[in-house]
Amino acid sequence: MFRSSKQLIDIITLFTLLSDAEMMSDTETETELSTEQRYAVVAAAGLVALLVGVLLAPTVAGIVDGDDSSEATAPDEAVAVVTVEGQVTQSLAEDLESELRTVRANDSVEAVVIRIDTPGGAPAPSEQMYTAIKRTSKEVPVIASVAELSASGGYYAMLGADDIFVHPTSITGSVGLAAPAPQPTPPVEGPSGPDKRGQNEIQGWAQQELLAQVFIESVMAERGDRIELSREEVATADVFLGVRAVENGMADEIGGREAAIKEAANRAGLDEYTVIERDVSPAQSAPFFIQTDQGIVAVHSSNPGYNDIEPVPATMIYKPAVPHYETIQKIVQTDRNVSAAKGGEQP
Repeated sequence: MFRSSKQLIDIITLFTLLSDAEMMSDTETETELSTEQRYAVVAAAGLVALLVGVLLAPTVAGIVDGDDSSEATAPDEAVAVVTVEGQVTQSLAEDLESELRTVRANDSVEAVVIRIDTPGGAPAPSEQMYTAIKRTSKEVPVIASVAELSASGGYYAMLGADDIFVHPTSITGSVGLAAPAPQPTPPVEGPSGPDKRGQNEIQGWAQQELLAQVFIESVMAERGDRIELSREEVATADVFLGVRAVENGMADEIGGREAAIKEAANRAGLDEYTVIERDVSPAQSAPFFIQTDQGIVAVHSSNPGYNDIEPVPATMIYKPAVPHYETIQKIVQTDRNVSAAKGGEQP
């Protein structure tokens, strides 16, 4: 149950405002916003639209390091670039898992680049993405390429790659768990077994600690021979810019998308190859995370009711990248006021 009915009502009201703001945006000129405000507006607009997940068909992006003339014959070998964007949810993990299964079945694909931009998300899907990437790396070279951000659950997922490429200003790390303090619940009446009872605080803390330790252990197991940080330092959940991440072993190389593609091709022994572009986008049913005063909640609809908003008990997410509902509310209201003023109307 959501503990604050007022806050729940506020969130529902907020998304009514967001829907109005989305309709108004077609006739407005762009308002100057700060970086933080722009992120919140983009995140909010993304929620209202609930981008439909599209699994793009493979397309030849061109011949890299080969003859790119129109008369040239495209080589049989390819590097697949799979773009992963958005908060880590079950649907995103399933899309990536399915995409990589298709990639592994494609005999022409000799290497894979995971182009990732995510603040993280739920623990189970993060581990599912890690497992899918790890399985793929056992068959072909896999390079993870961080765009702007891949932290927390996003960093967990990247551990399955052979190497991690970052831009100098990319943000990565944040190894740990974000969760509210466990609350005791009363025993369920008439339990059918000794374990069918309410949860106590000790159990809650133990579960949270286990989730955090699994993440930390995975980091040490996958990067133990490269990382310059102690286990205790990893467990502080610090984030690092790309240059610092390469220095301390949280990442491997400074380089963007093209550098990652070239490295993947080199590891596969490819001189000429095509680039197959694939995109894993949030599915229509994917929830959107926002912060509240009581923790992170998942919103499952662009026009939510009470049943469409639920608390998320634990996340592997870089919280500064998740907008607070009050921040979005202020930005949307400001935008509405500016729009009304431009139209000569009173807000």
